[in-house]
Amino acid sequence: MLLLTAFALAAGPRLLLVGDTGEDTPIGRVVSADIGRELPSADWLLALGDFLYDAPPIDDADCAGKLAEKIRLYYGTFDPKKVIPVLGNHDVTTVEQKSFSPAARACSVAAFEKLGWTKGDYPSHVDKLDKGGVALDLAVLDAGFYGSGAPVPSLKFRDTAWRAYAAHYSWRTTSGKCSEQDKIPVEWLGKPPMDFWLNGHAHHLDAVPVDTVLALTSGGGMELRTPTPCEGVTGLFTYVQLPDAPVAGGYVALDVISATQVRFTPRVCTLDGCDWKPAVTCTRDAKVHGVACVLDAS
Repeated sequence: MLLLTAFALAAGPRLLLVGDTGEDTPIGRVVSADIGRELPSADWLLALGDFLYDAPPIDDADCAGKLAEKIRLYYGTFDPKKVIPVLGNHDVTTVEQKSFSPAARACSVAAFEKLGWTKGDYPSHVDKLDKGGVALDLAVLDAGFYGSGAPVPSLKFRDTAWRAYAAHYSWRTTSGKCSEQDKIPVEWLGKPPMDFWLNGHAHHLDAVPVDTVLALTSGGGMELRTPTPCEGVTGLFTYVQLPDAPVAGGYVALDVISATQVRFTPRVCTLDGCDWKPAVTCTRDAKVHGVACVLDAS
């Protein structure tokens, strides 16, 4: 009941965040169905990359059509006008996963167009997601934006809007992808850079404060995994697959309550159903960027 009341109080946009949906799994089907039930009450679904783990079929003349068919297995029942896609590493590389492939990236973007998804110009762009007088600027970053030779993104934000970056790659996580910690060149992204970093890539759910930024991972779309903990990293919440526990998956809801407060609520699913978990609430001064976040006691 407390969670429902919190959602009702949100004046600004509500987003559902899910990533790493590229395999058809029983728990993934439960998560997908649950998102489908929640999406009518949300404004956007932020799909955080890796839509297919075989990589786009670039040798097929109808690459975009074939890829769109596979993506529909997970997303086909959702309102396409609500989906904001983020390119993942598997969406922009060859089958061998050895290097960036312009053909693979072009196929993925063309598949998004066939699905009717909302998107801007790649490689990176800013979406203005406003509701109820509350402004949110969401920078959608291409998967390879900080790779070798990649251009520095040129992103323009409004001064007092909430500032979030959506990328597939992790910036800081409690577990999994530990060797990739802090590889994001955030100095490219302006000063002060952001309020939130939103990503998939690591196959779990967690929320990690990084100075005055919250790094949020939502990579449980097809399943949670049991990753290696990352030394010295502490999260406000972490949900992974526990040994001998029922198989699990999940996603995160982002509710913009006002110009000074937002809430991130993880939703964890098993084959028996899905449950909301305690939320993280973040506050900021409306005129500056950077947040202070705490885990709700409820």
